[in-house]
Amino acid sequence: MTPTVRHFALNADDVGRAKAFFETAFGWIYTPWGPPGFYQTRSAGPSAMGALQGRRGIGGQVMPAVELTFDVDDLDAMIARIEAAGGAMIMPPFTIETVGRLAFFRDTEGNIAGIMQYEPGMTPAGEKVPGAAWFSGFGIHADDVGRAKAFYEGVFGWAFTPWGPPDFYTCEAVGGLLQARHTVEGRALPGIEVTFGVDEINAAAGRVRAAGGEVLTAPYHIEGVGHHVFIATSEGGVFALMQHEADGR
Repeated sequence: MTPTVRHFALNADDVGRAKAFFETAFGWIYTPWGPPGFYQTRSAGPSAMGALQGRRGIGGQVMPAVELTFDVDDLDAMIARIEAAGGAMIMPPFTIETVGRLAFFRDTEGNIAGIMQYEPGMTPAGEKVPGAAWFSGFGIHADDVGRAKAFYEGVFGWAFTPWGPPDFYTCEAVGGLLQARHTVEGRALPGIEVTFGVDEINAAAGRVRAAGGEVLTAPYHIEGVGHHVFIATSEGGVFALMQHEADGR
């Protein structure tokens, strides 16, 4: 099985403030789950379940604004492939009862993500709630695009296709892209950048502002794809919003 995104977690300095932001701006419904200050949402679309939690450090590193977790068939075999390809594990496997075994790794570009071997039947799923933003895709930013491409092709078996500008690749099978690391309006984008789909880009931008976030760019039209903006949340995390063309994405 090709590893795909099954879970994303948003890290917050103030969980209550972040919860209010995403409820107002994105229309998500959060439910307490597990430890204090930890919430889940299944209203961010069918492709991935979301979590909200306090920002923390793992392996001596402060975790990024968003953590993606990819599902894998064999966690131990995947760890071996990551290390053989030049990556490093920053957290050894940890068992979450009734859910599965989770570990975090750092890729060749210093980007952090999780891998999870789920218990049978426990792969999380959500639903697309009318009017709510949904998980649409992700991008991996690299200091050396060729090196990162080789890493993910060898470790995860992803197939990348050149698209648009130089050193820009898409991976349609997992809704991902790969590109050189860059900034937006002077802000460094996270190593792994998440895009959330919205029904109407200007209305979504207005909700972001009303909820205490910032809209960093004017809507930009990508021919054949949709209208796109970057935003900053109440916690300073930078994400993209996309009003997709009428292909239903």
